[in-house]
Amino acid sequence: MQRIFFFGFLMLLMACDDGDFVIDQLDFDDTDVQEPCLDGTVTLFKISEAKNEALIIQLEPNSVNFNKVDTLEFTINNNTNKVLYRIFDNEVTASYFCQSVPPTAPLVTEEWYAPSGTIRITTTVEDDDLDGVPTAEEGVVYNDDGTVNKAASRDSDGDGIPDYIDNDDDDDRVLTKDEIDNSDPTNIVYTNTDGDELPNYLDNDDDNDGVLTIDEDLNGDGNPTNDTVTIDGKKVPNYLTATAATTTDKKSTRRKNVYQSIYTSVIEIVDGFKLENENEEIKFDVDTYLFGTIENPIQQEEK
Repeated sequence: MQRIFFFGFLMLLMACDDGDFVIDQLDFDDTDVQEPCLDGTVTLFKISEAKNEALIIQLEPNSVNFNKVDTLEFTINNNTNKVLYRIFDNEVTASYFCQSVPPTAPLVTEEWYAPSGTIRITTTVEDDDLDGVPTAEEGVVYNDDGTVNKAASRDSDGDGIPDYIDNDDDDDRVLTKDEIDNSDPTNIVYTNTDGDELPNYLDNDDDNDGVLTIDEDLNGDGNPTNDTVTIDGKKVPNYLTATAATTTDKKSTRRKNVYQSIYTSVIEIVDGFKLENENEEIKFDVDTYLFGTIENPIQQEEK
């Protein structure tokens, strides 16, 4: 009876063993895409939390510009376009991937590859003046294709620079970030010194004394915040007190308007993604896999 049972169990194992070993997930879901290697072959990679595994995408040289809005697709052919999964005998670091000749250590103990599929890289851009006011609250207008309609977007001070990329929205020479309290980003406080309908960052006369804030820059250095008057023995900002109403005819200089263009590239493997080894055993098999994202901020200057 025992022999019959053992034979039946063995036949069941043989029937189930088709050479495929499929796992539901790879150990990279909580890891970021590392800084890509762009000198020569474009190499994108993620290192597992255990530090001894890596998921790698290799593309032909000069095939991706991460500073350009675009959608690119590359057919996996295991020649110019590859996806590899490697297991190492020791910890691996980013320096391993960005060398023309990889170091001899750590050693690759296992390598799996994607036999087919498509690598898709979608790059978008969002401009942000880093003034602490969310872009969505600065009157930005989008076209149907998702791009920004710069001309139609709100320009509170009429200086030709829309609010979403203007670091001084009311052109009073006090930067917007200095006219709000965003110490708690979830509860931004829009200071309103004179209690009118406009918060300070949109008000060119913050204390409502009839003198524009720009004309209360007593030393003309383009920064009214460092000009004070003494009232009841205390020094207070000239532009925030209606009691003094001190003015100047000095021409206030304008500071450079600097903002960021933040390019975000979403990297996916579509049209089916699986990993095989030389024995054609399957380790991973899904329809679509989100490899990760790369964020690349570029400093811009609006004149």
